[in-house]
Amino acid sequence: MMIFGLGNPGLKYRATRHNTGYIFLEHMAKVYKKRFQPRSGHKIAKIRIASKNVILVKPICWMNQSGLAIAEILPKKNNDFLVILDDLNLPLGKTRLKGSGSDGGHLGLRSIINSLNSSAFPRLRIGIGPPNQDAVSYVLSPFKVKEKKVLMSVIEKGIEGIEILIKDGFVHAQNFINSIKIELDSNG
Repeated sequence: MMIFGLGNPGLKYRATRHNTGYIFLEHMAKVYKKRFQPRSGHKIAKIRIASKNVILVKPICWMNQSGLAIAEILPKKNNDFLVILDDLNLPLGKTRLKGSGSDGGHLGLRSIINSLNSSAFPRLRIGIGPPNQDAVSYVLSPFKVKEKKVLMSVIEKGIEGIEILIKDGFVHAQNFINSIKIELDSNG
């Protein structure tokens, strides 16, 4: 299985909301005590879950070019992959695992759908919304300290959900992941 995390390259974008896919995979690699290795146009980390090989992939391209990168990286006729991305339409602390669907206005997801000529692939959406300013400025802004704590809790649960996906299948993982709800602590 290949898991693609979406984001934008460069230090300027490293901790931004739009890089949630990268942040997720970086943490997952750390949990499994692996480091990303550079390849041509992407970085990978190889892990094993339930005796299965899992390749974590961070395409090194702009978000709206994600589809071209994934189409190039993905082995032909491979349907065993998952895309992890930020979702402005979901509140921070919520996640959604879907087997297919529209791009929901997400340019990275739109690029993948266009490049693969299909929307029938699983995606894990990590909530970052709602914005309190224009959408572009919001997704390119960094998480606040309290928000980062919520995000990291969501990522921990999301990793657990991916382990369920690999061990027990899509429906079990979807039930688990779609029930994740972590509240922003207003006290600090």
